Amino acid sequence: APEMLTMVSHAVPSVGDHPVLGIGTDVRTIFTNPSAAALQKAMGYGEVSLLNPILVHCKTSGRPFYAIVHRVTGSLIIDFEPVKPYEVPMTAAGALQSYKLA
Repeated sequence: APEMLTMVSHAVPSVGDHPVLGIGTDVRTIFTNPSAAALQKAMGYGEVSLLNPILVHCKTSGRPFYAIVHRVTGSLIIDFEPVKPYEVPMTAAGALQSYKLA
C-alpha cells in the first residue's frame, strides 16, 4: 500500500496522472539499489523460498520490509511485510540456516 511506503500524495489528481504503485510496478523503482539487486539476484534461483525473507528498504522512506518470494506457475509473487520496530531484522542467511536445522 502506498501509505506504508510514505508515497501518498495529497495533491488533487489530474487527468493523465498515473499511480506510483500498482500491479506491474517495477520494484526496482520502489526500493533502494542494494534491495533491488538482492531481489533481482533471488529471481535467478530455482528454489526462491529458501532465500526468504529478503530484507529490503524503501527508497523514499528508508523503511525496512521483508520480501517473501513465492514461485507459481509462470510467475513470481512477492509479499512485503513491514519489519516491526522491536524486531531484529532477519536475513536470508538466517532463514536458510533455520531451514537446514528443521
